Amino acid sequence: MKQRVISGLIGALILILFLISDKFFLNIGMAAVSFIALLEMYEAVGLTKYLPLKVLGLCASFGFTYAYSADNKLLLPMLYCYILALFIMYMIKSSKLKLQDISKMFFLTIFVCFFMVHIVFIRKLELGKYLIWTVFIGAFMTDTFAYLVGVFFGKHKLNEWLSPKKTIEGCIGGLLGSMGAMALFGFVMERFFKLGANYPMLVLLGFASSAVAQLGDLSASRIKREFGIKDYGQIMPGHGGVMDRFDSVIFVAPLVYIFVSNIAVIFAR
Repeated sequence: MKQRVISGLIGALILILFLISDKFFLNIGMAAVSFIALLEMYEAVGLTKYLPLKVLGLCASFGFTYAYSADNKLLLPMLYCYILALFIMYMIKSSKLKLQDISKMFFLTIFVCFFMVHIVFIRKLELGKYLIWTVFIGAFMTDTFAYLVGVFFGKHKLNEWLSPKKTIEGCIGGLLGSMGAMALFGFVMERFFKLGANYPMLVLLGFASSAVAQLGDLSASRIKREFGIKDYGQIMPGHGGVMDRFDSVIFVAPLVYIFVSNIAVIFAR
């Protein structure tokens, strides 16, 4: 537990430093997180045995992150070249690759990079330096309250096959915790940063973020279950790998971006 707390505090400090930094450093940080997450995912599904394929995928992680965040005109040409490169590797006579290998590579690369880069999209919005915090509030508060409520009050299993320790009570606790944390965040924004807060929409965002965060957590557990691994990595002692900590964040980021850019205004000057 001591190791878990220490590594968690260090990780939180690093995350806060990136979130309060300018957009340039945030882009670098998100590309690095995507890089490590992809490396963990490739290892989990058995793609690291073929080095050229791994190198291609990891290079694509930086390329797609840049294309998504900098210039959408680059995205389609880069996607086209990436698919061509995958098929070239697939057709080499000495290659032991199967179609399922390049399919997994394509899916994981697009999934992780596309979902993760929405954090950068949010930061570019007006008031983005405040809005970006809602991603991590929704994801991490869901995890925290689901864990605490599950430990003290959990009796009914949510899905024992996917995740034996998760309970229905914990699921509800995560939803309520995220909704309450979003409302509290709105109060802080009003009180200390002089922003108007739309509390009904903040609570709704908290609910939706929590639901998606738990879907992300269960999805990551399903992959681990299929490939027989406990954690995606050991980069954070006591917590596992980047994917173990960011599985919910990756799913929440696109939701928050869609919500604040197309559905509702949650903060106003």
